Amino acid sequence: MPAMTDAEAPAPRPMIRGERVWLRPSEPSDIINNAPYASDAEVGHFMGVKTPMSKAAAERFSAEIFSQNQGDQTGYGYAICLLGTEEGIGTVFLHSVDALNALVDFGFGELRLERIELEVFDFNERAIRSYQKAGFQTDAVQRHSRFHRGRHHDVHVMSILRDDWLAIERKRSWELAGP
Repeated sequence: MPAMTDAEAPAPRPMIRGERVWLRPSEPSDIINNAPYASDAEVGHFMGVKTPMSKAAAERFSAEIFSQNQGDQTGYGYAICLLGTEEGIGTVFLHSVDALNALVDFGFGELRLERIELEVFDFNERAIRSYQKAGFQTDAVQRHSRFHRGRHHDVHVMSILRDDWLAIERKRSWELAGP
């Protein structure tokens, strides 16, 4: 049987994947390259960014993020990529939708976490619905804890427990077939 060429070899299957996206380890360049998006009014609004982000600010921010996770495994940062590409379309960090399911599967299925928690601004209704769809529940509302665009906003603290995750009937990221 002749050996396969690189072009004929099957594509590697991502370890952490959703139905449309996969997660690869994030690099500082992912944050720096996405800085223009953080300066977009709508994207920046949902990220809680108050001013446009320069390349230098993005470099400082990425250095801070990556230095927090040096030498320990309490935080995990990933670039979100569309299946079949390596180009990052966003970043996600697991520390103190589709991509959310992949990350939650990783947290419970590989890291043996008991609880995953997040915070979301009250004005980010799309994110709240996405988190609820993934099984997160609101634990608390921190009233008026965020000032943005001339108003005080609530911050919702949401979590999902291992038992909540186990009760969700959907394929886990490692069960999805394809590239």
